[in-house]
Amino acid sequence: MDNSLKKIDKLQELLEASKLLNSTQDTDYILNFLLKKSLDLIKGGDTGVIFLYNKATGLLEIRAFIGFDDNIVEVNLYPGESMTGIAFLKQKPIFFSNSKEINEAMGTMREKNKSILENSLNKKPNELLGSICCPLIYREECIGVIVIDNFENNGVLTQEDVSLLEAISVQATIAIINAQNYEKQLKNNDELEKYNKMLELERNKYRYSTGLHSKFTEMVLNGLSVEDILSEITSLLSRDAFIIDLFYNVYNYSFSYYTNLDNVKEIIRDLIKYLRENEKSSYYNNDKDIYFYFSPIMVNMDTLGWLCIVSDNDEYSELDKITIERGVTILALELLKINELSHMEQALKGDFLESLIMNQNKDYIVKCSKNYRFSFKRNHKIIIIEVERDEGVISQEKYEKELKKYIKYYYNIINEKINRSFSNSITMIKGNKIVVILELNNDYSRKKIKDFLDNIVTENNISFFSRYGKKKVRAGVSDEISRLDDFKTSYYNAIQALRMTDEIEGENLYLFYDDLEIKKFLLKNDKRDLEYFIIKTLGPLLDYQKNSRNEYLDTIRIYIRSNGNWTYTKDYLHIHGNTLSYRLKRIMNLLNVDLNDYDQRLRLQIAFEILDILPSTDKMNN
Repeated sequence: MDNSLKKIDKLQELLEASKLLNSTQDTDYILNFLLKKSLDLIKGGDTGVIFLYNKATGLLEIRAFIGFDDNIVEVNLYPGESMTGIAFLKQKPIFFSNSKEINEAMGTMREKNKSILENSLNKKPNELLGSICCPLIYREECIGVIVIDNFENNGVLTQEDVSLLEAISVQATIAIINAQNYEKQLKNNDELEKYNKMLELERNKYRYSTGLHSKFTEMVLNGLSVEDILSEITSLLSRDAFIIDLFYNVYNYSFSYYTNLDNVKEIIRDLIKYLRENEKSSYYNNDKDIYFYFSPIMVNMDTLGWLCIVSDNDEYSELDKITIERGVTILALELLKINELSHMEQALKGDFLESLIMNQNKDYIVKCSKNYRFSFKRNHKIIIIEVERDEGVISQEKYEKELKKYIKYYYNIINEKINRSFSNSITMIKGNKIVVILELNNDYSRKKIKDFLDNIVTENNISFFSRYGKKKVRAGVSDEISRLDDFKTSYYNAIQALRMTDEIEGENLYLFYDDLEIKKFLLKNDKRDLEYFIIKTLGPLLDYQKNSRNEYLDTIRIYIRSNGNWTYTKDYLHIHGNTLSYRLKRIMNLLNVDLNDYDQRLRLQIAFEILDILPSTDKMNN
C-alpha cells in the first residue's frame, strides 16, 4: 500500500475517532482514548502524555499517560519548562528530532521532575530519540499539550506524524472543551439541585417553625400550662424535658423516655455546673449514660431558668433545634406572663397584709380573705423571711435591681414549697422581705415549720445566693394567731424574732418568737460565762475525737428536745432501737449524767439553747 493510501486510512480512522470523541461526555475517557488512538496511528510512538493547563496553579498537569507508571502524575511543569512547556508557550507543534534539541529542551526541567520521570519510566530519558509536542489550542488559547515520544530505533517519528497529531489535536481540543462544558453544566445542575433541595428544606423548616409557633401559641391562648408545653416538646423530640429555675430546683418536667425526677435530683449538683446564663451548653453523665442539653430561657437578656433536654445521644436534627428554640420562646413568654400576674397579685396581697396589720376596713379584709380562701376560723402564724442587703456594693442602683429580681425568684420557690406543706397559706413580697401567713392545719407542728425553714433559709443560702454573692437569709416566726385583732401584734412579734437573729451566728438563722424569752435571758449573760457553761456541761462530748462525736451530739440534742421521747428520737434519726440505747448509754458515761434526772436534763437543754446562739463554741471544739 503506497503512502497516499496509508494517509487516507489514517484520516479515515481519525474521522471515526472524532465521532466517538464527540459522542462521549467524560473528559478522562476522552483524554485516555485520544492518547491511545494517537499511539495507534503514529507507529513511531512508544509513550504518550497529555498535559492540561491549570489556571489556578499556573502549571501543566498530567491527565492521561501511556508507558509510565502512576508516579508520573506527580510531574507538574511550568510554561517554558522542558519540551512540553516550550510548545505550550509557543502555541505551535514542535518536533524534537535529534539529541541536541532534546537535551537542550530537557535541560530546562527542574530536578524534582527529572527524578520523577526517571523513576516512572523503564527507559532512561537520555535514550529519547524523538518527541512531538502538539499544543491543544482553543480560540487562540492553549489549554494543554499532547506529547508523543519515541525510544526505539525500529520506528521513527516523521513530519507526517506531526501533521497527523496536529489534526488529532484539533478534534481532541473541541471534544475536550465540549466535555468540560458538559461537566460544568452537570456541576451547575448539581449545584442547582442542591440549591433547590436547600430551598425546599428551608421552606419545610419555615413551615414547621411557623406551624409549631402557632401550635404553642394556641396552647397558651387555650390556658394550657407550662407542664403542657413541656409535654408537647417531649412528644415532638421523643426526649425528656424539664426546667431548672434560678434556685437550681426542677421547676416543671415531662419524663417519658430516659430518666425520672429522682434520677435528676441525684445529679442536680453536677448539672448546675454546666448551666450558662446567656448561652447553650451540654453535659454527659457517664454513670447514667445520658446526655443533657441546656438552653437558657431568656426575656430582655434576663435568664428566667433553663430548658433541659435529656437523651441517649447528643445529635439533634434541624427540626429538633427548631422545636427547642420555639419551645424556649413560648416558655419565656409563658413564664413572663406568670411573673406579670404575680406582680398584680403581689400588689393585692400587699393591700390585704396592710389591712390585716392595721386592722382597718374589715369589709375589705373579709372580701379578700374569700378570694385567697383565707379562713379566720383557723389559727395562723406569720413568718417573715429577709434577704440581707449588702451595703458595700459599688453600684447601688444595679445591686438593688438584681436583688429585687432574685427576691422575686426566691419568692416563687418559697411560695411553691409553702403550699405543699401548708395549704391556703398566703405568701407576699414586702421590700427585701417575704411574708408568709401560715394557716395552721390539723397536722401542723413546730417541726414542720422548722423543716421548711431549714430548707428555705439554709439550703438556698448555700446553693442559690452563693452564686449571686454570699448572702444571708434570716427568718422570724410569730406566736400563734387566733383572732383578727392579733395580726398586728403577731406581725411585729415576727419582726422582733427576725431582728434577734442578728445576734445569732451560724447557718440556721431563724427564731421563733415563742423562744425569745429564753434567748433574751441567755444573751444578757457574758459570752464567756455562756461558753464556760457549755464546756462544763457538754465538754467531754465536744472534745470527743472519734467519728461518732457528731452522731452523739445529734442524738442527745434530739432526745432532749423531744422531752426524752425514745421512739420519736429513733424514728427521726432513722436508727435501730438498740443503736439508740447504745448511744444514750455511751453519752451518759461520757458526760457523767443521768438522763432520767430532771435537773441534769435541764442543764443539757440550756446548753443546747446556748449552742443555738453561740455555735462557734461547738466549732471551736470540733
